[in-house]
Formats: sequence, structure tokens, C-alpha cells
Amino acid sequence: MPYVAPDSVILVTGASGGIGFEIASQAAAGGATVGVHGSRPDSVADAVTRLRALHPDARTIAAPGDFRAEGVIDDVVAKIVTDGGRLDAVIHCAITGAGGTTGLFAHTDPTRYGLAAQYMVGVFQQLCFAARPHLARQGGAVVGFVSDAGRFAAPHQSIIGAAFGGMIAFARNLSTEISRDGVRINIISPSYVVDTPIYELRAAKGRTATAVKRAGLGLPSPKDIAPTALFLCGPDSTKITGQVVSINGGMNA
Repeated sequence: MPYVAPDSVILVTGASGGIGFEIASQAAAGGATVGVHGSRPDSVADAVTRLRALHPDARTIAAPGDFRAEGVIDDVVAKIVTDGGRLDAVIHCAITGAGGTTGLFAHTDPTRYGLAAQYMVGVFQQLCFAARPHLARQGGAVVGFVSDAGRFAAPHQSIIGAAFGGMIAFARNLSTEISRDGVRINIISPSYVVDTPIYELRAAKGRTATAVKRAGLGLPSPKDIAPTALFLCGPDSTKITGQVVSINGGMNA
């Protein structure tokens, strides 16, 4: 497990989800104070309970909030800073899509395109804006999550691929600015991730067989992804910024 500074404070958005929870769990195991975000208070409370069951000494800050609502991102960041005393890293796993923007392009809903960009690119931009001044105090890090749809072309993902591509371009450009503040930003780009609700749903519909065959190293699980996210926030990656790391078991390169 990557080293996590015991006095660090890490906000994990989407910590009630499969990948986010595993990141929060490994961060807590390393001694960090973990800001546990989710869109609903009940899901956050459940995640905190599970974390404390796994790590009795875990230090957690519950910070629920729907990022689609005005002012919530600022409120969540402020709560972590107030309760934790600082903010060392933000790991953004809370990706919210918009209905009508997946599937064949001809079958999508043009009235929803703007929402897809707002919920994905816009939320990430607002989160970085709110967190940057706090991260700059001691030289912190941001890790954003996208799908490989933002890097590799395929049918059925024209709209979400564009949004994820926008997140990647934003992070790369921003990295050239905030490095002056000692802050770094990187992106992790998985594709299919086993042991997650989305994967199970796709598997039930028979949509994972090809991915399984293509991934010569085997499809990753949240346990395979979390160490990289924490490494990119830790003391051994202070010269890495503006990069995109695909974790896909060899599906694409």
C-alpha cells in the first residue's frame, strides 16, 4: 500500500461508491483523515460505518452533498477544511452523468448534452477551484477520474467521451498553472472495473465478455486502482502532474 502521510487530510468524493470507498478505506488504513463525500446523507453514513468497522481508529469527516446543487461544492470543501484543519488532497470519484447521453448518437437527446458537460466537466472544474487555495498552503494534489471513453474512440460514447475528454484537457492545462502554487493534478482513466455495481449491471446484460477477452492482465478491481490514486497524492509523486494513467488490464494502450 502506498505511503499516506498520517497527518494528511484527503477528500474522497463519491466515497460511497465502489472505487471511492476502496480509496477511502486504503487512505484510512494509512492513517489519513478521510473526508467521506456522497450525494446522500444515508449513503455517506453507511460508508463511514463500514470504514470504522474495517479500521476502528479511522478518522473520518462525513460530508454529504449533491454537487448538482448550487453552492454544495464550496460547502463540502469548507467542511473538510474546518473539521480537518487543512486539505492535502482531493480524489474526485463522484462522476454524475445525464440521462439521454449514452448509446448510439442518433438515439441520444440533444437537450441533455449541456447537462452532461455541466455534471462532469463543470463539477470537476468547480471542485478544483474551491480546493486550490487550501491545497496551495502546503502543496497538495488533485486526482480526477474519467473513463477510457475520453481517450479511446468507440461507438455509444460520443457524448460522454467528449465530456471525459474535456476533463482530461482541463486537468492538463490547469497543471501548468497550479504547479506554480506547488499543487499537482493528474487523471486516472479506468474502463471496466469488476466488483462495482456498474460492472455487475453490464455483466448481467452480457456486455462484458469482449472486455474480459481483451484485458490480457485481467480487468482491474477497486483494490487495483486505489493504490495509484493514493500514490498520486503522496510524497513520492511530487514531480508528477498533468498526466493520465489508464488502468484497464491491457484493453487499450
